[in-house]
Amino acid sequence: MRILAPIVLCVLSAASASGQNITFPHDGLDRQYRIHVPDQLSESPALVLALHGYSGNNNDMINNYGWIELADERGFIVACPNGTQDQWGNRFWDVDYDFHQNLNIDDDGFLSALALHLQGLYGIEPDRIFVTGFSNGAEMCFQLACRESENFAAFAPIVGMMLDSLFTTCEPDVLRPILSLNGTDDDVTLFEGDMGNTGGWGAYHSIPDTMALWANILGTTEFERTFLPDTDPNDGSTVRLDVYSSSQHDLELWYYLVIGGGHDWPGQSGNMDINAAVEVWNFFDGLSDEPCTPGDFNGDEVVNVTDVLLVISEWGVPYDIEDLLTVIGEWGSTCSIPGACCLGDGSCNYIDSDACDQVGGYWRGASTSCTVSSCPQLGACCWDDGMCEVLLSNICIDQGGSFRGANTSCILIDCTEEYNDECVDAQVVTNGAIPFSTGKATTSSDFYNDAQCSGTYLGEMYADIWFSYTATCSGILDVNTCNAASFDTDIVVYQGTCSNMTQIACNGDYEASCGGYTSQLFVDVTSGEEYLIRVGGWESGNSGTGTLIIDCQ
Repeated sequence: MRILAPIVLCVLSAASASGQNITFPHDGLDRQYRIHVPDQLSESPALVLALHGYSGNNNDMINNYGWIELADERGFIVACPNGTQDQWGNRFWDVDYDFHQNLNIDDDGFLSALALHLQGLYGIEPDRIFVTGFSNGAEMCFQLACRESENFAAFAPIVGMMLDSLFTTCEPDVLRPILSLNGTDDDVTLFEGDMGNTGGWGAYHSIPDTMALWANILGTTEFERTFLPDTDPNDGSTVRLDVYSSSQHDLELWYYLVIGGGHDWPGQSGNMDINAAVEVWNFFDGLSDEPCTPGDFNGDEVVNVTDVLLVISEWGVPYDIEDLLTVIGEWGSTCSIPGACCLGDGSCNYIDSDACDQVGGYWRGASTSCTVSSCPQLGACCWDDGMCEVLLSNICIDQGGSFRGANTSCILIDCTEEYNDECVDAQVVTNGAIPFSTGKATTSSDFYNDAQCSGTYLGEMYADIWFSYTATCSGILDVNTCNAASFDTDIVVYQGTCSNMTQIACNGDYEASCGGYTSQLFVDVTSGEEYLIRVGGWESGNSGTGTLIIDCQ
């Protein structure tokens, strides 16, 4: 089945975060949708319809993919409709799957009617209505782009495909920009397509052929390729962005290829280098004709003489005296695109770089989001002279300090003691990336046994350090320094406490995918149980810096 990516929030928190289903009669059926309207809407609010996958529902989509938080930050409205139920009780969008041939649901008409209804209800401009979706919802996006393009300003299908029946008949009345994303290792939406219908969904074309179709439909013959930063080397995938454009018009096709990616919503599961919701919204928002700065009519991010010349050259259509006065009033202004600003107290604000500098924050870049940006942690920072200061972790580490953990206090920290050098002083950690250094560590005398990882070259555990971890899931714990350490690392994991611990896993070199003799192990854990993670060097002299990566799933 085409299932949603794993849900990461509990049902109770999800139910409390969104409103109730609202009934919307259409074509003799009582359809439903959920909607979130931020307290602070932008001056020109947008509407995003977000469509769930096969067997999913709108409650999952609105609560578990970051839409509410992102809508609050950026000031747009998000609505999540429900598909109807098929013969097995699974909610779906009618894109003519092979096993839905006896069903005839007017989802095209429903979604168009709902968009027009919400447009009138909230005073939304027609060019600010967008639609995105996951899997089956992505395929519904493609169908709307082919058949209902006059009612939507842009489309963003995530890990979807086009059945042959749509592929060969797609003739949009109005051409619209499209963002599309797929993974090369997707075992549900096959990257190479399935024209033989071995999966039972119906015959569908490959993803490259689908992108070529849309590049041709949109007339986007120019091409630019970018490989995005691999910010999470542990997720097993990287992202390539191909932008198709034309010098003859403004239409664009943005094609995100997740190399090594599966049937996932990036940022929620699978690839963690990007967040699909943020990428989709930035794409939609970038289509606005509104200048970033009032008076910047030519879009070069500064108000100057070129804007005056543009207003004069196109006087009457579309510019007039008010526009000229705007240019004069904003003379010298520059465009400032907001982004995530991490503040000294560990919080985050969505502001521009100048405002972030004024409050002494750490700016993450234009169009980054506080909903997904991992701000540095605030806690005690120890210096070589034994002094202590509460700082952000990145500032502490960059300046050569020893960061003692999030929310730690100088009142309770003794900076004369070596940090996490022994089990009793283990650093409390959770999932994520934890920078470390073993440069000043001693070698502990605690037991370890390489019988659990024979053949991986578990060595001396030289200059080892300790971490205390409480499992956040009942499942597989991934602990590694894979390609993220400056020395030959060893890892041992114990269950229990320092006075009563049992070794449950170890690894010296994870040769399958980790270079530089770095390590990775996978072990079954139980949610709420305590574990100790020990990191050391293979032999005498093997010490240095690195990043410990912990993931429980």
